[in-house]
Amino acid sequence: MGAGDRIVDFEAAAPRVRQQGDPLRVLGTSVTQSEAICQAAERDLGVAFEFITRDGTAAQRMGALEPDGFDVYDQWFQDIDLTWPTGSIQPIDLSRIDRWDEINALPKQGRLRPELARPRGGDPSKRLFVQLDGSLGDTPSNWISMVPTVHNADSFAVIGTDPKTLDSWGVLLDDRWRGRAILQSDAAIGTLDMLLALRAQGEMRVADIGCLSLEEIDLLTEKLRGYLQTGHFKCCWADESEAIAALSSGEPMIGSLWWSGLTELRANGIDARMTTPKEGYRGWFGGLSLSSRVSGWKLDAAYDYLNWWLSGRPGALMARAGAYVANPYAVRPHLSEAEWDFWYGGKPAAEDIRDQAGRVIFDKGEVREGGDYETRMSRVVVWDTIMTEHNYLVRSWQSALNRAPARRLYGD
Repeated sequence: MGAGDRIVDFEAAAPRVRQQGDPLRVLGTSVTQSEAICQAAERDLGVAFEFITRDGTAAQRMGALEPDGFDVYDQWFQDIDLTWPTGSIQPIDLSRIDRWDEINALPKQGRLRPELARPRGGDPSKRLFVQLDGSLGDTPSNWISMVPTVHNADSFAVIGTDPKTLDSWGVLLDDRWRGRAILQSDAAIGTLDMLLALRAQGEMRVADIGCLSLEEIDLLTEKLRGYLQTGHFKCCWADESEAIAALSSGEPMIGSLWWSGLTELRANGIDARMTTPKEGYRGWFGGLSLSSRVSGWKLDAAYDYLNWWLSGRPGALMARAGAYVANPYAVRPHLSEAEWDFWYGGKPAAEDIRDQAGRVIFDKGEVREGGDYETRMSRVVVWDTIMTEHNYLVRSWQSALNRAPARRLYGD
């Protein structure tokens, strides 16, 4: 099906589905579940929504084990490694996805251009298409596991210091920042920040940063435990609000942060900035999947919601929180020229740049770190991932976060 065959103009056309009882329940995190997104979706689609907002780990657990508790799962591609095997989500019929042909090569092929190396870790393309045997892979088919939507290239935030002077992941573990650093606690994300920092410091090298062995997990979590025992990290945060609170202390700080958190800090008058590590970015890719239990009018409403995310309007809202979407040129008409040039073009702001709520977050003349869209996403070296030994990693990681004594868990 071509991209122009069934495109819905959500501003001019009435939605196919009207409210018929319970709201459409969308499970996700604060990254995409903002008030602005909810209000825009309800206005455009004529359906009431219930956003079930959890931290990453809690959302993963519910997404994998409680398909009766949600209709749409709005999460990260690596979560497919948990939800697909449990049967909690159903295949998505590509014939019902209106703008599929507009989605760029990054989620379909794992890179924007063929000559670029694929990053390690949770490559979204390897989890995208439903194969004939029911597994997932990158061979195109008529069914997918998740509609690719928001994504970004992440590093770490800096407050009170010029980020250009902190150009390595290793800074996260520099003793100069003891007690003034924070770390993401989600094992699928925080481990990568820690691994990138340890490798940059020369403390630890692994065979595959996207898939650790049991012995490498033991070493990593021992390293984490050691840094926690010395008080290096002020906090290890699960929810973005915890990171924002920790970084709002008024003193120079560094640490793991999402771009949505950075824009919130800047809206609150805190001059937070992201770094451009010379080792490359940690990348993430999100999307929307369907509960295996959703059916009837709710299934139709869910497909309308999936298509709405590719319509351009939500992508413009997410741009104002620093994130990209998988079909960026649908977003351009919904942004001013200055906004497009700043967020996607990597150019100096021609005017003040505002967030979803209309608050100024970058002044005229400021530049987003890292350059334009293609430059930033081409510098991703590892995707957030669910490793083969994920269960062991989560237990070991959590044990270290709780500062419990190390113990061997082989055979559990």
